[in-house]
Amino acid sequence: MNRGEKLALFLGMLSGDGCLSIKHSGEGYRDYPIQFWNNDEKIVRLFDQLFFDLFEIHGRISSRKREKRQEIWEFLKHSHKIVNELRAIGFPEGVKRDVLRVPKIIFQGSNNEKISFIWGLLITDGCVRESGAISFHLGSKLFLEDFSNLISQVIGVRKPIKEFIQKEKYHSYQLYLNKDEGLALLSNVPTCDNGTRAVLR
Repeated sequence: MNRGEKLALFLGMLSGDGCLSIKHSGEGYRDYPIQFWNNDEKIVRLFDQLFFDLFEIHGRISSRKREKRQEIWEFLKHSHKIVNELRAIGFPEGVKRDVLRVPKIIFQGSNNEKISFIWGLLITDGCVRESGAISFHLGSKLFLEDFSNLISQVIGVRKPIKEFIQKEKYHSYQLYLNKDEGLALLSNVPTCDNGTRAVLR
């Protein structure tokens, strides 16, 4: 993967399971964390490797056991400089649900960069069924509408967004690719530097 493809994969993963939290140190100063969580250690270590490839520094990886739930793995790095770089690309700080968008740099990128971004979201917030069908279920409508546009640029089909309401107040949104559409997308999965595909649960 070249740098552009690595950045796209990184941004897709950050969109799925990461955030730029707005937090302060004990002295009241901003400490600019970049955070990423996943139940799969391999995915978190892939995120850390991409982070190093892009920014030449590793984050701290830790895990936390939870009663009656899967162990959760976390990547954490504090950096004002890197947060500013990610903000300049278009990734929001704070709660991302209603403001997250697919960055313009992805729409303007190569086909491989677009696929890498899609794959980054797939391995964090997507679901691949045994048939090859794929679904994405998120709380961010604007992001998923952007994502549908991005997928249409790759496979030539623009998929509709379905809305769901849970407990009469929580809105979520789903994008679904059938078997043929899913296989068309999966046939273009990016390959990492060691010759293997980016990990998929």
